[in-house]
Amino acid sequence: MMKLSLNAAYRSSANLSDFSIHELPKLRPTTHLIKSLKNHTQSRTRMIIPHEPFNHSTFTKLLDTSLPSRGFGHSALLFTQFGHLIDVEHCNCIIRRYTDSGKHLYSVFVYTQMHRLDIQPNNSTFPSVLKSAAQICYGRFGESVHCSVTKMGFGSDMYANTSLVHMYCVCGQPSVARMLFDEMPQRNVVSWNSLISGYLHCGKFREAIHVFREMQGSEIEPGEMTVASVLSASAHLGALDQGKSVHDYIINKGLMLNVYVGTALIDMYAKCGDIDEGERVFEAMRAKNVQTWNVLISGYAMNGRGEAALLTFDRMIMENFKPDVVTFLGVLCACCHQGFVEEGRKLFARMRNEFGLQPKIEHYGCMVDLLGRGGFLDEAMEMIRSMNLKPDPVIWRALLVACRFHGRAELGEFAFQKLVELEPRNADNYVLLSNVYVHDKKWAEVGELRKLMDRRGIRKVPGCSSIEIENVMHVFKASDSIGPGFVDVHNMLGEMKEKLKFAGYAAETGMVLYDVEEEEKEHNLIYHSEKLALAFGLLNSSSTTLRIMKNLRICQDCHHFFKLVSAVYRRNIIVRDRYRFHHFTGGICSCKDYW
Repeated sequence: MMKLSLNAAYRSSANLSDFSIHELPKLRPTTHLIKSLKNHTQSRTRMIIPHEPFNHSTFTKLLDTSLPSRGFGHSALLFTQFGHLIDVEHCNCIIRRYTDSGKHLYSVFVYTQMHRLDIQPNNSTFPSVLKSAAQICYGRFGESVHCSVTKMGFGSDMYANTSLVHMYCVCGQPSVARMLFDEMPQRNVVSWNSLISGYLHCGKFREAIHVFREMQGSEIEPGEMTVASVLSASAHLGALDQGKSVHDYIINKGLMLNVYVGTALIDMYAKCGDIDEGERVFEAMRAKNVQTWNVLISGYAMNGRGEAALLTFDRMIMENFKPDVVTFLGVLCACCHQGFVEEGRKLFARMRNEFGLQPKIEHYGCMVDLLGRGGFLDEAMEMIRSMNLKPDPVIWRALLVACRFHGRAELGEFAFQKLVELEPRNADNYVLLSNVYVHDKKWAEVGELRKLMDRRGIRKVPGCSSIEIENVMHVFKASDSIGPGFVDVHNMLGEMKEKLKFAGYAAETGMVLYDVEEEEKEHNLIYHSEKLALAFGLLNSSSTTLRIMKNLRICQDCHHFFKLVSAVYRRNIIVRDRYRFHHFTGGICSCKDYW
């Protein structure tokens, strides 16, 4: 695979000098940049030239004084008028400054001009330009640079290779990045961090954790940036045991609990369902920023602690931290999860009137969800009409969910039509409308909708749940067949079902396919993926708390089932579904059955 990548790099490298202002628009819309580039040769900008003879030294002074304060057109003018005075160090300086200031397209353009002027890059050129290539996700250009690195004899340069590892990960080629990393003769902490953060960027969270473990066995010790990345990977996986082991490492190695590490720890604990531990980390931090407060507020919200989220918001303002749009998204989510309609209305108004923040589409989505589920569907519809933004699928789906709760089939059909226009092949939308019809016992409409799904070849996303036991993640799919490793789980489910019947359990079959016999409906429900994970956890874990992750929203029957299991089997059960956490203890859920 590396050979294929390098061959592609050589092919694109052959035409590197052809990269121009006409190539750059393919990266992303950059009207201002293109205008600057096309007009720079006609610019009437008067450059202040020193009175001393104009040579290499005075050109360097001019570059140092003009580049920080002027735009790209001015620097391009320097290239066209004084190209004979420019050397590789000038180019490196310009590229580095553009990269550091986030003007990544400019960095790419300057690099191509070096080739046009036959200025040979050196090992200081590549890290900055590769960072820019990664930021604009321009993999083809990055391969060209890789080719130049190899042809010019810098294939063993640690800094160039580290930048290449990062670029390949960000541009969607993590396997190439891994190959390159393995072939590096030397690595430093930045090299390891590049691969770990690159895997994180690609959504390869288990691979990121695996590399961290490799790093611990190497001569290079992980630092604060490393552990922050690994904590983020643990948070995405819901791997609390792994996250705790990283926390222990931080303490044992005496790493700083700075704002980045502390915030990552709070985020990990919140997303793994242990918000109390996240709260303790927050209180132990000496330095905090707005993001730290945001992570705690969002953590309270997703774990069903709406009151705590609102109190933390008030405390944040009292301690002179100015909330931003992310802060308000967190408190509005807290209101959604708890059904605090009036508080949500007030916060939405304060966002604009008191703090001068313009709501984004996500804030409107929260408000539509809050109003809709609270029964104020007409107000929610009016908010959608009055928005100064085009409603996205999240907005219409929130309305459709509310219609399911409150039996508003006609409004639900309207929301569904809007969703089909935006997401014609998203099965979730069809399932939601089907549930609206089931709620109103409109069986004919349910049948027609399912035929429509069949004609269009639309299939529901299968349920998938996982449970972590002793640092190992076990994954279950809905209706997993009986086979090696599953017989005991299925037997356990049968035993659980019989015990729960004495506690008042009866399968809630209302939302299962209407054309299936009642006995078969119960069979389908008992093999939902989260129930399989729960049975496996009861069989294989002595812990008083079981933590389960699901890729979909937990269904009504499973929610009732888990409440009873928490009481009968005396276990605390934490379920993280697509939208929030459910903490089941003693027959009660933290969501208070509002989800």
